[in-house]
Amino acid sequence: MKTSINLRLDVVIFDLLMIFWLCIFILVFGTSQNVNFINYILAGALVINMVIGYNLGLIPGLITSLIIIFVYGSYLLYSVLVLGTITEFRIEYVLWLFAMPFGAYLSGRLEREVSNLLSNIEKYRIAERLILLDELTGFLNTQGFFQRLEEEVGRANRFKEKLSVLYVNVSDASELRGVYGEDGYREIVKTIAQTIMTNTRVVDIKGLIDEATIGIILPGINLDSAKIVKEKLHNLLDRIVVEVKGRKRSISIRLKVGEAEYQQGEDALVLWERAKDTSRYDVG
Repeated sequence: MKTSINLRLDVVIFDLLMIFWLCIFILVFGTSQNVNFINYILAGALVINMVIGYNLGLIPGLITSLIIIFVYGSYLLYSVLVLGTITEFRIEYVLWLFAMPFGAYLSGRLEREVSNLLSNIEKYRIAERLILLDELTGFLNTQGFFQRLEEEVGRANRFKEKLSVLYVNVSDASELRGVYGEDGYREIVKTIAQTIMTNTRVVDIKGLIDEATIGIILPGINLDSAKIVKEKLHNLLDRIVVEVKGRKRSISIRLKVGEAEYQQGEDALVLWERAKDTSRYDVG
């Protein structure tokens, strides 16, 4: 059972819709020449009961409907047995008895189905994010990186913003793997990734493109600033301390870093290739 009102957008929309219908009921009954005050009250109670069912859940809605039915049923019995104001059967008496629980059930079930739908959508989004992440580094994988690169290029094109890309390549990856083994090389890549993560902005987007290449998207950064980031990475990564097989080792890394600034109308892959080409001329 829910104990607090859910402030999701669908709840707000449902409540506003119910308020709209309540205003319609007030307008209809208020302008009618033969106002049945009991029907007026019951129509309002039905709307409130459905709001309770959607906001608090199916069970509170049904409990509220039972209370309304009890009060309304007591009124009918009192009117028949004591006051004598009700002398003939009318179908509306029975309809209200069924309308209350049906309205609560309908709104409660609707809320439950919407909640399940939103939950499944959120699970899908989480799963999608996990699919696009590299397990070792926590960076985006190739698919995730180029997907984000396309998005950032589109944003830079629309809003005429600065955007740069860094292509970071461990040029001696095969040698490092041969010396330290596969597990040792994985630790080297992990250390490189952690160093990059610590020394770049939160808004910068990092991706592990392959076993020796890391891409960094720098939103709002021009070419000169990208070169500063490039030099910073060289200073941090040309020699790193890595724990391999339980021992800390100072390892020299041959790093090639290329940079490119986005040009209006340029394709994302062209921007990436320009950064890659620039890395060939990097002397560290």
